[in-house]
Amino acid sequence: MASTNIDLLNRTREDTQAWFAKNLKGDPWIWGICIIMLLWSIVVVYSASVKDAYSQMDGNTEYYLYKHVLLCVLSLVVMFFVHRIPYIKFVYVTRLAVWSSILLLVFTMFFGTSVNDAARWIEIPVIGQRFQPSEWAKVALIAHLSLILARHIKGGWNTRELFMEPLSLVGVVCGLIFTSNVSTAVMLAGICFLLMFVGKVPIHYLFFTALGLVFFATIAILLNSTQRAGTAQNRISAFFDKDVVVYQSQQSYMAMARGGLYGEGVAKSRQRRFLPEPQKDFIFAVAVEEYGTVGGTLLILLYLILLYRGLKAIEATKRPFGGLLSAGLTFIVVSQAFSAMAVTVGLVPVTGQTLPFFSQGGTSLLFTGIAMGMILSVSRGEIVEEKRI
Repeated sequence: MASTNIDLLNRTREDTQAWFAKNLKGDPWIWGICIIMLLWSIVVVYSASVKDAYSQMDGNTEYYLYKHVLLCVLSLVVMFFVHRIPYIKFVYVTRLAVWSSILLLVFTMFFGTSVNDAARWIEIPVIGQRFQPSEWAKVALIAHLSLILARHIKGGWNTRELFMEPLSLVGVVCGLIFTSNVSTAVMLAGICFLLMFVGKVPIHYLFFTALGLVFFATIAILLNSTQRAGTAQNRISAFFDKDVVVYQSQQSYMAMARGGLYGEGVAKSRQRRFLPEPQKDFIFAVAVEEYGTVGGTLLILLYLILLYRGLKAIEATKRPFGGLLSAGLTFIVVSQAFSAMAVTVGLVPVTGQTLPFFSQGGTSLLFTGIAMGMILSVSRGEIVEEKRI
């Protein structure tokens, strides 16, 4: 009987290994890191969200836990289906994707749902869930920009071509995001300019365009002409005022100080009761408090490995589009992560960025899943033979 059970377990293990080998393609490091962070995030999000769940959901302390688990599963499902698509097929939908994101951003500006004095969300009828178009815009813009650059990488540019698509497109998308989310717009614009530099856009075009964008962004903030201009002004001025430490940062520093080297222990954070949105913007502080400097360093290491593997995926493709796509999406995911951690330790002003694959968040988790699925698709290499792009 015992021998039969052992044989059954061995066959089950072999069948499971065969299924994973057959269905999970691409870089196993990326798969492993994403799964580790999602599993770890379930524990930390539950710990960080108990207070808000109890006060907002009539004592149902597991509400955000169940919601986050569902979103983690959906994110992995999205990754799985996207990574099965040969990356070369993304070229057929990038233009539609980026123009649909522009329409959604315009709609959100006038008819979106406001949260914290910023219309960033669209309420989806019937199911009552909110959708953040800027998350879709980040993936769509990087994908289409990669295609545009790939088609010109050997040919060169003229002024009309440059301003018709790459420069004007980046300006429009980032400008629309800027009206309600300054930090996301600045980060996305920076990644796009880095991608254009890699894509051999002449440096003088990039310099003068960047100078113009910085000028208009500064004027917009100073004149309070956008929804979050006042908030951006206050956060920047508070950051450079040595006598002022904003409330979020105070609680964040206290949480990390309590963590020490090894942390307070799983679900033993004290500052989660005082940090605003501890399961979102400042979840890194909760993680450091509970798992210490060791846990925080491990999380940083996971993102660094993700950066390395995302860039290494370029080696699997012979087409410029695949390389630019993988690099751009890797940069946007990892830069968001380090932006959130930099806020937590006080290196930059408070931005409201979340930790990809770690913070609670529906739209962010799903579109990060799409981005990672596309990177995994690139890491699979040349699956179909088509005309070089």
